[in-house]
Amino acid sequence: MTDEYSEIDVTQAEPKPSAKSGTLHVDLVEELGCTEMRPKVWYLSPGDAMSFHRQTEQEEFYYVLEGPGRIRIGADGEPRDVPEGTAIRIPPETPRQILNDTEGEHVWLVVGAPPAENDGRPPTDE
Repeated sequence: MTDEYSEIDVTQAEPKPSAKSGTLHVDLVEELGCTEMRPKVWYLSPGDAMSFHRQTEQEEFYYVLEGPGRIRIGADGEPRDVPEGTAIRIPPETPRQILNDTEGEHVWLVVGAPPAENDGRPPTDE
């Protein structure tokens, strides 16, 4: 048994742009030293969008911290509102994208597990 833990005040962390979409996020993997999951807090300003993608291994957990958020789920998914405080689980093969086509800022907590790096891929094999 151990009493080890990591803590961060996310509001004091400096968001950095994603290498793929340029969307600002705080990488909690890096900040907390996570080894079994990949948590990030994403800040989507009006017009921002993550890439439309699916995962190879990771199941992902999406939680709207400030919203409502907007998300596309499934190959033919239309963007839909996700109320603040809502949690969504998406299995690896299901295409997904969080986006902001509204006037306000959206903030999401996204956690992927297992902690596979570079796990995202295009929404279809075509």
